[in-house]
Amino acid sequence: MNEQTEFFKVDGAKCVKCGFCVRDCAFKALKTGDDGRPALADAAKCMRCQHCFAVCPVGAISIDGHTAAEAPVLRDLALPSAESVENWLSVRRSIRRFADADVPRDKLDRILRSLGNVPTGCNARSLTFTCYPDRESMDRFRASFIHAIESHRDGTKLLPRWLAVPAIRMRKGGEDLFFRGASGMVIISSDETNAEVTTPREDVAAACAYFEMLAQANGFATCWCGFLKLVQEAVPELLEVTSGIRRTTPFYAMLFGMPGIRYQRGVVRESYAKVDYR
Repeated sequence: MNEQTEFFKVDGAKCVKCGFCVRDCAFKALKTGDDGRPALADAAKCMRCQHCFAVCPVGAISIDGHTAAEAPVLRDLALPSAESVENWLSVRRSIRRFADADVPRDKLDRILRSLGNVPTGCNARSLTFTCYPDRESMDRFRASFIHAIESHRDGTKLLPRWLAVPAIRMRKGGEDLFFRGASGMVIISSDETNAEVTTPREDVAAACAYFEMLAQANGFATCWCGFLKLVQEAVPELLEVTSGIRRTTPFYAMLFGMPGIRYQRGVVRESYAKVDYR
């Protein structure tokens, strides 16, 4: 007998009744049925996280029509060593000098598709990646960005000097202090209107970290763009005008491009983050 629902199915001919899926279901949406096979205990509790699908040793479970044959296989993946990851963390740099070249679009597409696997609180999966992939699209964004700043009106309150002066300089063809001449940018945002989103800012930050790791693994330079957050606080309508992102939407931006500089080593710090064992 197969357990059949709209989204959860078990192939009774394959199932070996190991119980891994039931034990790994964090929200107790599954139970062991009378025949020893997994069954839904409460469909409303299922987050569609697919842990049951991933843990099944024989691929007996399908979720939302997806079968084990479609999924990536862990044993075929060459995981980096702990030493390699530790080395990357110790030598990574935020790069603010970009080459005058676009990143390869096929690599960028692959990175953005992979980011569908980033973790989100309660598996809300409510992230949007608004991407400006090349210099042409970034030039359009910069023009809209400057226009939004110069068109901003807030009664008699003037724009702060730290914002007005760099904007005027960039409009006149001077140094781009906001985006560092990057050839691309991705703005990662979370849907604040979705009631199922419990950790929107944390979801965005995690996605940025994953993007940075994947981008640098593909030879891209990256830099977290905190400036855009500061500018939006001064010009709240900025991203609504340029990117269609509401002023209440949690977001963060990441600059990327081909590196215009190569660092030869990491840095030496006199102190590290506090470690407090209890």
